[in-house]
Amino acid sequence: MDELALTLNVRKHFKGFLLNFVKISEPPSLSNRGGAVPFKLWPHLEEAIDSFLVDQLIIWLKSRQIGASWLVAAYVLWFVLTKKGAKWFLFSVGEDESFELLAKCRFIYENLPVFLRYKLNPDSRSEMGFPDMESSIKAMASTPSAGIGYTASGLVADELEQHPYAKENFLNAKPCIDTSKGQYIGIFTVDKMKKSTLAKSLFIGAREGQNDFKWLFNAYDVRPGRDEEWYEKTKRGLSSEELGGLTPDLYMEQNYPRSIEEALRVGGTASAFDPDVLSEMMLDTRNPIKLSDTDINYSIINIYKPFLQGHFYISSADIAHGSGKDFTVAGVMDVKTGEIVADIMRNDLSVESFTEHYMKLLKLYRNPKCCPEDNDRGHAVILMMEQAGYRNFIYQDARKERPGWHTGKANRSKSLEQLIPAINNRQITVYNKKGVDQLGHLIRNVEKEGRIEAASGGNDDYAMMLAIVWANKDKVSMYQNMKPFATLKF
Repeated sequence: MDELALTLNVRKHFKGFLLNFVKISEPPSLSNRGGAVPFKLWPHLEEAIDSFLVDQLIIWLKSRQIGASWLVAAYVLWFVLTKKGAKWFLFSVGEDESFELLAKCRFIYENLPVFLRYKLNPDSRSEMGFPDMESSIKAMASTPSAGIGYTASGLVADELEQHPYAKENFLNAKPCIDTSKGQYIGIFTVDKMKKSTLAKSLFIGAREGQNDFKWLFNAYDVRPGRDEEWYEKTKRGLSSEELGGLTPDLYMEQNYPRSIEEALRVGGTASAFDPDVLSEMMLDTRNPIKLSDTDINYSIINIYKPFLQGHFYISSADIAHGSGKDFTVAGVMDVKTGEIVADIMRNDLSVESFTEHYMKLLKLYRNPKCCPEDNDRGHAVILMMEQAGYRNFIYQDARKERPGWHTGKANRSKSLEQLIPAINNRQITVYNKKGVDQLGHLIRNVEKEGRIEAASGGNDDYAMMLAIVWANKDKVSMYQNMKPFATLKF
């Protein structure tokens, strides 16, 4: 078949384009050299192709790494190379992600035979234009206003579940295809931490016949080589960083679902910390020790390791609103080792009593940098400490007028998010058994968009104390007390 015949055939048949000309980038591994390799038309992708060629509105729920992005990139490129005046927009979570999808289009284009490669102009990270066809592909972040004012042949919303402005973008961008009766292809993998999203709403509505979308679903095992043995091996090999606070089961349901029901099932809650790590930490707990020549109350203050020269310490306190259910927790961390070397954990202390015992505890560790929470009764604790002459505070402002730590919605979430990998990677050692037990109370509440909080009937006081010291540990200089060496004279 000559070039003209091949070109005419490609114009008519997307599958022919895929099977004869499309190459994708494959990373090298122990079993293959990688590089540009022919596109593999797995059976599940044939169903997607049939939908692309017929349906105007498509919502595709899928497992990870099943070839969807490369298929969509090939389809969009084929469309603009074969249909004059075609305009496509690629939306993703942010600019970098949308550029990555366009880069797939570019890779396929650069590996086409010469007779299929029209002149490119413009040719940038954000756009590929084909003047001879008066067609183009634009990539952009999914912002509320993205796509407004354009008329398009089609829109791709990749990783739709993660788009920060998914609903606004959809409402504002959809008119640009309504006028031309263009296509909308939404692709997503579920996020178990998000109960209600545009992606889930469109997919569920399509299944129930409540909208005009064609729904597609692909489970984890549509990719060749994936079976139950692969599934269990993958689950066993998950690291705490990958889990991101999910349990292994929830992680697999999210990224490699076996069924639609499993993918859409709301998990309710997930442990904030890796349960296996908490079990290991519980084995490291120990009884407090007693020091000689001290006037501390050992029924209130727990000492696990004494002060050591050459070590540096930081302290924080989460002060309860009142006596009873909540605990007032203070801790001292060895910055070099991540150990909580001493703590207080009580729910029956007045502000005055706690302040007295807390200052005695700090004195044992040479009055280290200190950042008590200043919320509510914590403010009174800080004032009493200042009146008693304590000066080594960590401050919230450059002028050093606001000592301590103020817990707000933003820094509470951020500090707890930073605490999770520190615990899961065993960077922090807690010797208090009740403290480790409290860490097990923390959950991610799916009903509240993954908010980290104490489970019903549980407490987050010890976790907040840890979160505060961990967030501020870098403010302790390990050289602050070191004196320069005297000059040696001979």
